[in-house]
Amino acid sequence: MFLLKNIEEILASIAISITVLVVIINVVLRYGFGFVVPWSEELSVICFIWAVYLGISSCYKHKLHMGVDVVVAMLPEKAKTPFRLCVSLFLLALNILMAVLSYQYLMLSNKVTPVMGMSYFAINGVLLVCFSLMAIHTVRFIVSDIASLKRSFK
Repeated sequence: MFLLKNIEEILASIAISITVLVVIINVVLRYGFGFVVPWSEELSVICFIWAVYLGISSCYKHKLHMGVDVVVAMLPEKAKTPFRLCVSLFLLALNILMAVLSYQYLMLSNKVTPVMGMSYFAINGVLLVCFSLMAIHTVRFIVSDIASLKRSFK
């Protein structure tokens, strides 16, 4: 349960750790021994991309993204939850749309990286993963808002 609950954070931590480790090793090898690992730059960029997108999903899950609360603050207390529900429904549609578009884009990924020969499918796959996770988190927000609405009507 812990792994599933924190999957974005765990994978993003692994990806950023690999990025930092590969960059440090490459710097030491370059300046200490005059030699570079040719695939290190590609690997660090790929891991950084995954860390960024998984971080986006993690922030979304914890509602840490910046927002404009002016409209919500002006609403009466009873209208705030329905408004948040409408916003969540819009975000669900948007995240599903982005996941579908990411899937279509992913299916067009037939190139490979120049040094490692890694398929762009593995790199671009983070888009589908990220937007799918965000859609799942949005469903959780909607369920929470509906439960809150039910409590307020009792």
